[in-house]
Amino acid sequence: MKSTLIIMSIMGALFLGNAFANEDSNSARLLERIQALEEHVAVLETHFSFASFMPDFAERFHVMHRASDVEDWAVAAHQLKVMKELMDSSTIIDSENGHLLQTMMGPVFEKIDTAIAHSNKEKMAALLGEAAQTCNNCHVATGSAFLKVTLDSNNAMSMRHPHVLTKQKMAAHAH
Repeated sequence: MKSTLIIMSIMGALFLGNAFANEDSNSARLLERIQALEEHVAVLETHFSFASFMPDFAERFHVMHRASDVEDWAVAAHQLKVMKELMDSSTIIDSENGHLLQTMMGPVFEKIDTAIAHSNKEKMAALLGEAAQTCNNCHVATGSAFLKVTLDSNNAMSMRHPHVLTKQKMAAHAH
Protein backbone atom coordinates (compact mmCIF):
# COMPACT_ATOMS: atom_id res chain seq x y z
CA MET A 1 0.00 0.00 0.00
CA LYS A 2 2.85 2.31 0.88
CA SER A 3 4.50 1.69 -2.47
CA THR A 4 1.23 2.38 -4.27
CA LEU A 5 0.94 5.72 -2.48
CA ILE A 6 4.54 6.55 -3.34
CA ILE A 7 4.01 5.63 -7.01
CA MET A 8 0.78 7.65 -7.10
CA SER A 9 2.55 10.60 -5.49
CA ILE A 10 5.36 10.43 -8.05
CA MET A 11 2.87 10.11 -10.94
CA GLY A 12 0.80 12.98 -9.56
CA ALA A 13 3.87 15.18 -9.25
CA LEU A 14 4.93 14.33 -12.81
CA PHE A 15 1.42 14.97 -14.12
CA LEU A 16 1.10 18.31 -12.32
CA GLY A 17 4.61 19.28 -13.37
CA ASN A 18 3.71 18.64 -17.01
CA ALA A 19 0.43 20.53 -16.60
CA PHE A 20 2.24 23.55 -15.16
CA ALA A 21 4.89 23.35 -17.89
CA ASN A 22 2.15 23.25 -20.54
CA GLU A 23 0.40 26.18 -18.87
CA ASP A 24 3.63 28.20 -18.96
CA SER A 25 4.13 27.24 -22.60
CA ASN A 26 0.52 28.20 -23.46
CA SER A 27 0.88 31.49 -21.61
CA ALA A 28 4.07 32.30 -23.48
CA ARG A 29 2.41 31.51 -26.83
CA LEU A 30 -0.60 33.60 -25.89
CA LEU A 31 1.62 36.55 -24.97
CA GLU A 32 3.46 36.18 -28.30
CA ARG A 33 0.15 36.19 -30.18
CA ILE A 34 -1.06 39.26 -28.27
CA GLN A 35 2.18 41.09 -29.05
CA ALA A 36 1.89 40.14 -32.75
CA LEU A 37 -1.71 41.38 -32.84
CA GLU A 38 -0.74 44.65 -31.15
CA GLU A 39 1.99 45.17 -33.75
CA HIS A 40 -0.45 44.37 -36.55
CA VAL A 41 -3.03 46.83 -35.21
CA ALA A 42 -0.35 49.52 -34.88
CA VAL A 43 0.56 49.08 -38.56
CA LEU A 44 -3.10 49.20 -39.60
CA GLU A 45 -3.64 52.37 -37.58
CA THR A 46 -0.87 54.11 -39.52
CA HIS A 47 -2.63 53.29 -42.80
CA PHE A 48 -6.21 54.01 -41.80
CA SER A 49 -7.56 57.44 -41.02
CA PHE A 50 -10.89 59.21 -41.10
CA ALA A 51 -10.02 60.51 -44.56
CA SER A 52 -9.54 56.94 -45.82
CA PHE A 53 -12.75 55.82 -44.08
CA MET A 54 -15.03 58.44 -45.65
CA PRO A 55 -14.94 57.37 -49.34
CA ASP A 56 -16.57 54.03 -48.48
CA PHE A 57 -19.18 55.84 -46.42
CA ALA A 58 -19.80 58.33 -49.27
CA GLU A 59 -20.06 55.63 -51.91
CA ARG A 60 -22.70 53.80 -49.90
CA PHE A 61 -24.59 57.06 -49.39
CA HIS A 62 -24.72 57.68 -53.13
CA VAL A 63 -25.67 54.08 -53.95
CA MET A 64 -28.50 54.50 -51.43
CA HIS A 65 -29.43 57.74 -53.20
CA ARG A 66 -29.55 56.11 -56.64
CA ALA A 67 -31.40 53.07 -55.27
CA SER A 68 -34.10 55.28 -53.76
CA ASP A 69 -34.43 57.16 -57.07
CA VAL A 70 -35.55 53.92 -58.72
CA GLU A 71 -37.37 52.76 -55.56
CA ASP A 72 -35.05 49.82 -54.92
CA TRP A 73 -35.74 49.94 -51.20
CA ALA A 74 -33.89 46.67 -50.49
CA VAL A 75 -30.61 48.12 -51.79
CA ALA A 76 -31.28 51.46 -50.09
CA ALA A 77 -31.96 49.71 -46.77
CA HIS A 78 -28.82 47.59 -47.10
CA GLN A 79 -26.63 50.62 -47.80
CA LEU A 80 -28.13 52.49 -44.82
CA LYS A 81 -27.52 49.47 -42.57
CA VAL A 82 -23.86 49.33 -43.58
CA MET A 83 -23.46 53.11 -43.18
CA LYS A 84 -24.88 52.84 -39.64
CA GLU A 85 -22.37 50.08 -38.89
CA LEU A 86 -19.56 52.23 -40.27
CA MET A 87 -20.79 55.20 -38.26
CA ASP A 88 -20.91 53.08 -35.09
CA SER A 89 -17.29 52.01 -35.60
CA SER A 90 -16.07 55.49 -36.58
CA THR A 91 -15.02 56.40 -33.04
CA ILE A 92 -12.44 53.61 -33.13
CA ILE A 93 -10.72 55.36 -36.04
CA ASP A 94 -10.96 58.87 -34.62
CA SER A 95 -12.85 59.45 -31.39
CA GLU A 96 -13.57 63.16 -31.90
CA ASN A 97 -14.58 62.96 -35.57
CA GLY A 98 -16.46 59.73 -34.95
CA HIS A 99 -18.58 61.29 -32.22
CA LEU A 100 -19.21 64.30 -34.46
CA LEU A 101 -20.31 62.02 -37.31
CA GLN A 102 -22.62 60.08 -34.99
CA THR A 103 -24.11 63.23 -33.48
CA MET A 104 -24.71 64.93 -36.81
CA MET A 105 -25.76 62.00 -39.01
CA GLY A 106 -27.54 59.82 -36.44
CA PRO A 107 -30.81 61.79 -36.41
CA VAL A 108 -30.84 62.10 -40.21
CA PHE A 109 -30.25 58.37 -40.58
CA GLU A 110 -33.19 57.61 -38.30
CA LYS A 111 -35.46 59.71 -40.52
CA ILE A 112 -34.03 58.06 -43.65
CA ASP A 113 -34.66 54.65 -42.10
CA THR A 114 -38.33 55.57 -41.68
CA ALA A 115 -38.60 56.87 -45.26
CA ILE A 116 -37.11 53.62 -46.58
CA ALA A 117 -39.38 51.50 -44.38
CA HIS A 118 -42.39 53.34 -45.82
CA SER A 119 -41.04 53.33 -49.39
CA ASN A 120 -41.55 57.10 -49.46
CA LYS A 121 -39.61 58.41 -52.45
CA GLU A 122 -40.58 62.06 -51.93
CA LYS A 123 -39.62 62.08 -48.25
CA MET A 124 -36.42 60.23 -49.10
CA ALA A 125 -35.43 62.83 -51.70
CA ALA A 126 -35.83 65.62 -49.14
CA LEU A 127 -33.89 63.66 -46.51
CA LEU A 128 -31.04 62.95 -48.91
CA GLY A 129 -30.72 66.71 -49.41
CA GLU A 130 -30.72 67.18 -45.63
CA ALA A 131 -28.08 64.45 -45.27
CA ALA A 132 -25.84 66.02 -47.94
CA GLN A 133 -26.11 69.38 -46.16
CA THR A 134 -25.30 67.67 -42.85
CA CYS A 135 -22.22 66.12 -44.47
CA ASN A 136 -21.12 69.54 -45.67
CA ASN A 137 -21.72 71.05 -42.21
CA CYS A 138 -19.57 68.30 -40.73
CA HIS A 139 -16.84 69.04 -43.28
CA VAL A 140 -16.94 72.68 -42.19
CA ALA A 141 -16.74 71.65 -38.52
CA THR A 142 -13.68 69.48 -39.17
CA GLY A 143 -11.80 72.07 -41.22
CA SER A 144 -12.54 70.53 -44.60
CA ALA A 145 -15.11 73.01 -45.88
CA PHE A 146 -13.70 72.67 -49.39
CA LEU A 147 -15.23 69.17 -49.56
CA LYS A 148 -18.81 69.67 -50.70
CA VAL A 149 -21.03 66.62 -51.02
CA THR A 150 -23.58 66.84 -53.82
CA LEU A 151 -26.49 64.77 -55.02
CA ASP A 152 -25.83 65.91 -58.60
CA SER A 153 -23.33 63.37 -59.89
CA ASN A 154 -23.20 65.09 -63.30
CA ASN A 155 -20.99 67.79 -61.80
CA ALA A 156 -19.01 65.50 -59.51
CA MET A 157 -15.72 63.68 -59.57
CA SER A 158 -17.32 60.20 -59.53
CA MET A 159 -19.99 58.04 -57.98
CA ARG A 160 -17.28 56.72 -55.64
CA HIS A 161 -16.90 60.03 -53.88
CA PRO A 162 -19.25 62.67 -55.33
CA HIS A 163 -18.05 66.12 -54.46
CA VAL A 164 -18.59 69.35 -56.32
CA LEU A 165 -15.41 70.33 -58.13
CA THR A 166 -14.93 74.04 -58.68
CA LYS A 167 -11.95 76.34 -59.15
CA GLN A 168 -10.79 77.28 -55.66
CA LYS A 169 -7.56 78.04 -53.85
CA MET A 170 -5.90 75.70 -51.39
CA ALA A 171 -7.15 76.19 -47.85
CA ALA A 172 -5.90 74.84 -44.54
CA HIS A 173 -6.57 71.12 -44.34
CA ALA A 174 -7.48 69.48 -41.05
CA HIS A 175 -6.56 65.85 -41.66
